[in-house]
Amino acid sequence: MDPNPAFLGAFTLSGITLLGGAILLMRLREHLAESPDPKLTYATQTDLQKLRDEFAAHQRDLKIDHTDIHRLIRQNAEHIAALIAQSEIYTQRINEFSGKFDRLQSHH
Repeated sequence: MDPNPAFLGAFTLSGITLLGGAILLMRLREHLAESPDPKLTYATQTDLQKLRDEFAAHQRDLKIDHTDIHRLIRQNAEHIAALIAQSEIYTQRINEFSGKFDRLQSHH
């Protein structure tokens, strides 16, 4: 059986065409493949969930701190109001004692 040169030529041409197509597809696939950007930092879903949990914990802490600050401000305002009232009473008593002292001093 003698090989037919036309058949061998067609077979070789189709083989080269298929190989060229495969190489072209591989290069195209490589070109279109997602490559990581070195300027960006990638995080996994686990890392993102940890970050979300940390943010939620910080938000809770901030809310507690905010409540504590408002409580302290309210207590300070109450204490300041009490001190102002006491100072007014003390000022009134000092004025009374000054008046009494002046009268005692004027009698002598």
